Formats: sequence, C-alpha cells, structure tokens
Amino acid sequence: MAARGASNVGGQNPEFIWREFAGLNVLDGREAINDNEFAWCENAIPIASAKLLPVNGPSSALATVSTETGSPSYVKNFNVAGTDYCFAVWAATGNGYVVNLSTFAITAMITGLTSGKTSATQYSNQGLLIIDPTGYWDWSVTTPNTLTPQNGSLAFATLQPGPLTLAMGTSLQQHYVPASGTGGSYQTDYEVTNVTINAAGTGYAVGDTINLTDGNPITSAQIVVASVGVAGAITGITLTAGGEYPGPTSGTFVQVGPTGNVTSTTGAGTGATFTGHMVAYQATILTRGTGYPALSIGLDRYQVGALFFTVAAVNVTSSGVIGGTAIAVYAGRVWIAFGRTVYFTDINSYNSFGGVGGSFFIPESYLHNNVTALFAANNYLYIFGDTSIDALSNVTVAAGITSFSRINVTASVGTSTPTSVFAYYRAICFYHASGFYLLAGATPEKISDKISGLIQNLAVASQGTDIPAAYGCEVQVAGELCATFLFNLNDVFTQGGASRTIFALFFRNRWWTATLGSASNLYFLTQAMISVPVLVGVATIYAWATNSLYRAFNPASALASWLIKSKLWDAGAPTHDKQSINAAIAGTWSGTNVGVTLNVDTEINTEPAVISPLTSVTAGYHFNASAANNGGTQYLGLTATGSTDMTQINMLALRGKSGDRDKLQ
Repeated sequence: MAARGASNVGGQNPEFIWREFAGLNVLDGREAINDNEFAWCENAIPIASAKLLPVNGPSSALATVSTETGSPSYVKNFNVAGTDYCFAVWAATGNGYVVNLSTFAITAMITGLTSGKTSATQYSNQGLLIIDPTGYWDWSVTTPNTLTPQNGSLAFATLQPGPLTLAMGTSLQQHYVPASGTGGSYQTDYEVTNVTINAAGTGYAVGDTINLTDGNPITSAQIVVASVGVAGAITGITLTAGGEYPGPTSGTFVQVGPTGNVTSTTGAGTGATFTGHMVAYQATILTRGTGYPALSIGLDRYQVGALFFTVAAVNVTSSGVIGGTAIAVYAGRVWIAFGRTVYFTDINSYNSFGGVGGSFFIPESYLHNNVTALFAANNYLYIFGDTSIDALSNVTVAAGITSFSRINVTASVGTSTPTSVFAYYRAICFYHASGFYLLAGATPEKISDKISGLIQNLAVASQGTDIPAAYGCEVQVAGELCATFLFNLNDVFTQGGASRTIFALFFRNRWWTATLGSASNLYFLTQAMISVPVLVGVATIYAWATNSLYRAFNPASALASWLIKSKLWDAGAPTHDKQSINAAIAGTWSGTNVGVTLNVDTEINTEPAVISPLTSVTAGYHFNASAANNGGTQYLGLTATGSTDMTQINMLALRGKSGDRDKLQ
C-alpha cells in the first residue's frame, strides 16, 4: 500500500515519492515494512510528513577524569540547591567523582566501591545518597560538599520508660558498650522537677525570677518567688521551668544539673539556695560514627561505694544498614535493597532506621534472585527483580508502625540492568532481555516490537556481565521528548556486524537512532549517560565516552552525519540492464556544502547515484543512476547519507526514466 499522499507506483515506469516519514522498522524484512517506514534512520528525527530533521552532533569534551581509564561503570545526575552534578564511578578502581555541570569542575569524592553494584539517588535538593555493598554514604546532605558515612551510623536515641528521679547536682557517668562501631556518641538531657528552699536569703520580693545557673544549662530552671517574710526572706516559691541540663558523654563522672547554690535573680535579693530533684527527659545523638549495630543500650548511672545505680536507660538506634545495591526516596523516606530485603527509614530521615522505620523480606518465588532496582514514580515505589516487578504504595503510620500495600505487577519481566530504568511522562521505561518496556501504573507494555532486530543484536558489555542495554533516560530533540536507550550493538544493518554503541530513541510510537560521534572515537566508546533538565527544563543528555564527558545533540555543534534507508519498494516488474533510474532528494541547506551521497538499492545490490549539475542548492538535488543492479530485480530503494549543511529533508524520490526503458529489447 502506498503511503498517504505519496505517489508510489510500480510497473514499466516505477515511481516512488517518500515524504510520509514514519519511524524505524527492523522487525520486518526491508521489502515488507510500510512504504513510509525506515529500514534505517540514524542522526535524523522524523518529526512529521516532509519534515525529517538532521540532529546536532556532540560537544567537545567538557570534562575529563584523567586519573581513570575507560568509561565509568555507573553514573547518576543530582541537584544541590539549583546546581546540577554528575556522579560517576569506575568499577575497575572503585573510585567515584562529582562533576559540576555548570563549571565542569571535577571533585574526587569516594573510594572503595565494589564492581558494578553502586546505586545513588538525589535527596531533596540537598545532595546525593550512595549505597554500595561496602557501605552507605551521603554527599552534601549532612555537610555541604562533604562525604559522610551513614553505614551503621547512630541515628536515633530514645529514653526507655521510667527514668529515675535523683538529686540535683549528682555526679553521673555514661556506660555504653556497643558490640561494634566507632566515632558515635549520644547525650541525655535532664530537667529539674521540684525544688525546696535551703536558705531563705534576704532582699527578695514577690514575683522575682531566680535562675539556677550552675550545671552548664542549655536553658536554666526558673523559680518565681511566691511569698517573702521579714527582710525579704523567701517563704514560698514556684518552679515555672525545669530547664535543660546536659548529662555525661563518657565514662568520666561529671556533675549533672544545678546544685542550687549558684543563681541569678531579676530582683535585689541575695543568699537564697535550693535543693531539689531532676529527671532525664530526652536523649540526642551528638556524633553519628559508623559501623554500629541496629540497637544498643546506653546507661546514665551514679556510684555509691562499689555499686552502680542506673537513673536513665537509652535505646541507641543505628541505621542498621551496612550496605546495599539499590536505593530510592519515596513517601518521605529512604528505601534501600540488599539481597531480598528492603529497609526503610523513619519519616523525613535519610539515616534513621529507628522510630517508624523498618524492613521487610520478600520470600515469594516470583522474585527469581535478588532485588535489582528500586525506582519511585507516579505514587509508587517499584521493586524490580530480574523477571518481576512489585509496586509498593499507600504508606501509612498507625500506633507507631508503618504499613503499606505491595502488589506484584508482573512475574514475567523485570530488569537486570538498573541503569535502564527511568521516568517517561506518566510511566517508567526499562530494559528486559526481551526488549524495551513502558510501565504505566500496573501494566507493562512492550514498546520495542518495531526494533526487535536491534534487541536480537545487542552486544554483551565488555566486562562480560549480562547487561547489553546499559542506560536509559529521556532527551528533548527538536521539541520532542524522546525515551532513549544506550547500548552496544552488533551492527548488522550498516556496519557488517561490527560492534558499536548507539542510542535508540522513541517518541509518538516512532523509533530512530543516533550516535555520539565519528567512527574514530565516540562512535564505539560511548558507554554511559545521564539526563539533566537544563535552562527551562529541557531534558539534555550528557554522555561518557571513556573518561570524558560530552553533551549529546549539542545546539552549538554542527549537524551530525546522518544515514537513512528507505523500504525496498515493489517495482511491479523486473528492471533491466542499462535501464536508467532517476533519484532525487529535496530539503533545505544552510550552506553550499553538497555532502550528500545517494545510493539506489535493490534486493541484491546497491549502486551510488551520479550527481547531475546543480541549479539551486535550496531546491534540492536530482540524481541520475545507471546500472542500479547487475541483472533484473523487482525491488528498489534508497540509501542516503547526509550533509552537515542540510537542515531538513522534505522528500526522497526514485523513478524509472520513461524513454530509456527496455533499450536492449
């Protein structure tokens, strides 16, 4: 069937006019694809009818990590207070770096990461959270521009019920013996609960406020004079504020709380002293440290002779997370996966797994191996396995316990490639060994049927692991938001089976392909990418080729070399030797560089067209082709490679020249 609006006619005078540009189809044979589909489309986006736009090439190298060789094994974009960054990890060395995407300054950030298992996520717009089997860290969240370990860090301290009342000014020590961990500390705070007059003093007036200022208070306990006697001696008092007095921080005995002998007053009185009691009312973490067990017990105690008496017991909770392989932020919490267990933090915390934090284990058999990825989007937390996806939602807290619903979306497809998972409009996209999928809500849909030929020829990554489809993200090209996958391809379509890296892009049910650069360098070396919304939210790809970072589809760069192949159209009758065939291309040029090569293809051969004299660059080109085949063939098609001056392709055409047919009969 001819394309709508095209003049595709077989027979003695075959004529094919191609301007209804649709997407790539490498599922069907070249003779069987639709008249308006591409047998190949590289570095040109099929926007609409008569509007095929060559795309810009990459920028020059924006940043180079000279201390590393090869491409990074993991990259992630994140934002801190309006500035975008790229986090890049090299598995070979275990080193991680931060690249500022405004200045392109490089900062060495972390060492000791494991091969191929690192995951990271943005936290608010404060910084980056990093999980790896070797640990858990934040960068710029706890402290600006600083890496802070959070693996087993002290996160939460709570008093056990029923702390004892003790006399003000008692000397206390802290007794805390964790099974492991270093650098962490906590402190209990005390408040005064009652006071009595020890010495009445003189010169006081009703309403005077007396502050108990010894004991290094954060805030002082306050006493208001309720009644006075002769010479202003205090006869009655009211305790209006208990104050806040810090407890011990180590095994050294220190006096805690006021003695009642050092005071200040708002009036003229002097000499009053007080006795009273205090009680522990809160506990806080001072320093977090690393490597602590999930729960330890700290004691504040005093000593009488050889005996120790506990006045306050504190539950000291660490993150409980020593490492992991996937991380996401969802419902105000951080979720971390390690094996088949998912941990989650307390509300609005990235490092406290106490409180209403917790964990759950996935025993179901549909999770074939372990959790491979976590991804939050569309009010769900998606939990990926190699061949399964769960959707977690409806996170609530009741009676101090977190609950949620978790349903299995599919037990057939998942991903072994966490970096292929990304958001696209109201859905997420991901790679599975059977193709590329779009998951909207709870329904996965395969979107790669038309490019199944590419999926069948994905090349296994160089490190020998089963991750041929390395990365996915979105990018805006010519105003269209495209879902984009980057992978290694054994290119049997244009390169005779040679392996190279390629972008496959999808929008409005159309596929097209792109590359980052020429065959001499970036063509083969692009291995990782991120998407960053620049300026007013334009999704932009930054891609790594070895240890250098480039911007793809860079508006300031020249147009990339492009390659398109039409269908092999059915001419209806065999052509004959020396039969003349005309080919034409129509489009718009921005300069005088011709630079277009046009081949006439048949089912058995391809021949370059001969360029005839040009009369107008902007009006397009007309080509005469002779000997398009070595013997009679029935199918005709076109292969065009592009000029860097050609800004738009409107039409390609091919026809038999009427007066020259059957000359030798």
